[in-house]
Amino acid sequence: MTKRNLLNLILLLFISVLIVFVIYEPGKDKALTPPLLTDLKISDIQNIKISRHRMSSEQQDISFSKTENGWVMVKPHHLTANTFRIDSILKLLSTVSLSKNNLEKLDPATFGLTEPYATITFNNTAIIFGHNKSLKHHRYVQIGSSLHMIKDTFYYQLTAKTESYIDHKLLPEKSKIQKLNLPGLKLKQEDGEWNVTPKADSFSADSINQLISEWQLSQAYDLNKVKVQPGTKPDITVHLKNNKVIRFKIKINEESFSLLNIDSGLRYILSADRKNKLLNLSGIEQND
Repeated sequence: MTKRNLLNLILLLFISVLIVFVIYEPGKDKALTPPLLTDLKISDIQNIKISRHRMSSEQQDISFSKTENGWVMVKPHHLTANTFRIDSILKLLSTVSLSKNNLEKLDPATFGLTEPYATITFNNTAIIFGHNKSLKHHRYVQIGSSLHMIKDTFYYQLTAKTESYIDHKLLPEKSKIQKLNLPGLKLKQEDGEWNVTPKADSFSADSINQLISEWQLSQAYDLNKVKVQPGTKPDITVHLKNNKVIRFKIKINEESFSLLNIDSGLRYILSADRKNKLLNLSGIEQND
């Protein structure tokens, strides 16, 4: 080996050692992993209960159960749950605990825990929400005898209106429509083909499939629970392949278009441009 090659080899070894030194920095402590609020696994959660202690009794408790088909609200309504909402509150389990103290040595009233603001229970583990006084974007919570401080985003999710936890889709997930009765228009599937009444040559198979798809996929941007007057007659009936019938009453104004589910009392509020897509074929508007 020549002196030149030997010198290059020595320089290469020196640079390698220097790179290792810079990367690992001997003597420097490794960064600690931030402690999580719980060690519960999302996949193990089967039941969730939310208690909003400072709201009206009608909106105090919401309960959910996990089924083979996903999450279902079982109280106060028995309906498919809003997956986005459920996923959001499940993130509470693995949020970072910014501080942890033994509550047995402290006064719970100081942290708003003697009169909690809300409680969420995952299976049998309760997380109690105190106040956020003197804190900036943080809130006190209690788990067992431990006091934690977490970012103050989850509390406002827990206090959202009950209807926001319901699936906003007009029809249940994976619904298959057998018959659809709209104002001035009826569709019925027979032997795999759609029959339309009144018949019109201008109605293409694509426009029929598009209309059915709109009904199966559309969801409201907001939901409200309303009292349905006895004897209310539907403007729309949707017959599903499981023999379930869903009935809607139409309400239209300049800014929105809503469909009231007569049986559940839920009003689905949609943008005004959804009206034509849900009520007509081929973009032909019906008279209001």
